[in-house]
Amino acid sequence: MLGAGALGTRGKAREWLRRYVPAEAAAIVGAVSAGLIVSGSGQPAATAYAAAIGESLAFYAVILLRDRADSHSGWWLTLRRLVLEFGPAELLDTFAVRPLTIYLATGVVGNVVAGVVLGKVAADIVFYAVAIVGYEAGKALTATGTTAPAREPEPPAVDPLEPAALDRLPHPTPFLLMDLARVEAAYRSLLAALGVDALHYAVKCNPDPRLLRGLADWGCRFEVASYAELDLLRGLGIDSADVLYSNPVKPAEHVRRAYAAGCWRFAADSSAELAKVADHAPGAAVYVRTRTAGASTVPSEGKFGVDHDRAYALLLEARERGLRPYGLTFHVGSQMTRPSAWADAIRDLDGLMRRLLGAGVRLELLDIGGGFPARYDDSAGPSTSECGRLIGEAVAGLPYRPSLVAEPGRGLVAEAGVIVSTVIGTAERAGATWLHLDVGAFNGMMEALETRNALRFPLSDSRRAAVQARYHVTGPSCDSQDTILFDASLSAGIVAGDRIYLGTAGAYTTAYASAFNGFDVPVTRYPEPVAPSG
Repeated sequence: MLGAGALGTRGKAREWLRRYVPAEAAAIVGAVSAGLIVSGSGQPAATAYAAAIGESLAFYAVILLRDRADSHSGWWLTLRRLVLEFGPAELLDTFAVRPLTIYLATGVVGNVVAGVVLGKVAADIVFYAVAIVGYEAGKALTATGTTAPAREPEPPAVDPLEPAALDRLPHPTPFLLMDLARVEAAYRSLLAALGVDALHYAVKCNPDPRLLRGLADWGCRFEVASYAELDLLRGLGIDSADVLYSNPVKPAEHVRRAYAAGCWRFAADSSAELAKVADHAPGAAVYVRTRTAGASTVPSEGKFGVDHDRAYALLLEARERGLRPYGLTFHVGSQMTRPSAWADAIRDLDGLMRRLLGAGVRLELLDIGGGFPARYDDSAGPSTSECGRLIGEAVAGLPYRPSLVAEPGRGLVAEAGVIVSTVIGTAERAGATWLHLDVGAFNGMMEALETRNALRFPLSDSRRAAVQARYHVTGPSCDSQDTILFDASLSAGIVAGDRIYLGTAGAYTTAYASAFNGFDVPVTRYPEPVAPSG
């Protein structure tokens, strides 16, 4: 079994080959054509420089056109990526190394075509040695926004998510305040507790670029459900070879673009999906999603996953199609509060793994998915250390240990976010007091609707009165289902203009939000340093 480092290196090599082979073919044509055009002058130096220029123009035309075709980013970001990747190498190559090698080779062999080709090969060795260094440096620069090494975050003087700190914020509502220090603490705690080889953050949970940059900086990897999410990561300098594409059913064009960008691991749970991957990502690695039992607070099973007999057949079919039968994955459901859920699903895979081993398939990946819970309405849920202990025991009982990864989303970011909203109106109806906020199910709190209000977000308010009252907390739209919480406790006497703070809101809020009925989607903000009061 290959280690994570070997897999990443091999994936990166494939990415570079796919990126540069077409461009190199065009470059050879450009160099030879330009060299032949100028060779009639009888000046070897002019021939060498013409060939170098023709090669560069052809090379970058192919790179630029393909980057634009495979990217949702603007021209400026695409050009910036090219400068970061090729700038230093190109300066050295164009003005010194390549003209010199082509000039010397042409003189030695006495033939323009052969000299240009031999000189190009020699120059390419130097060019890519410098370009790869520039590529890695550029990734670090775009991922962190600075060349300085990352420092451990200092604890704030005042908790930025406490109501006292939230009261001071002047921003118009609604907005989501995310505390990166909390995200980092959750990442390090979950990674240590679960005992997995890597965490792949589920980008769909909250795709804010600043959050993604922070996670990448701390060593987190990523899981995507679409090419657009992968393209977002690429724009932040994150290596596609380290990303898992775990959506079991994908548009064919997304598969093609993801594979061209260097993503090489794809989930599937049907023969049709294997055929799609084989057509658009030949030779890629495939991991099959299996079905699990059990219920979670936010159910997510039923749409995906197959039984073990079908999973066995699909992995053998993947091998027949020239794909790499790579692993298994499952998802126990979002906000899973039963600590044994992951361990039970792992133990169930024992027979399937032994059967596959007998057929010559040794799995390289076991992806235990996400579902790790956050705290809502003061409910603690299972401890991650207990989940990790049970997972470790279950993995130890398998016939062998593949690389073990998890795909947390909510468990990393939910508790790091608070939505700050404003009361836009109050009403007494049938003996109940309704608070209408400028945020609701459709512009940020969709999970309230999705769970039929079972997910109870922790609430506080700007009054913070000792005397409490009961309210139905609802959104701003005309839709009668747009209600966040029924019978919630807040300060007595709340009126229009007061602020309501909805905690544990960092996951599946802004990512779901729309401007339905014309109401604003919450802006994502990050706390500035706050001096202690008094």
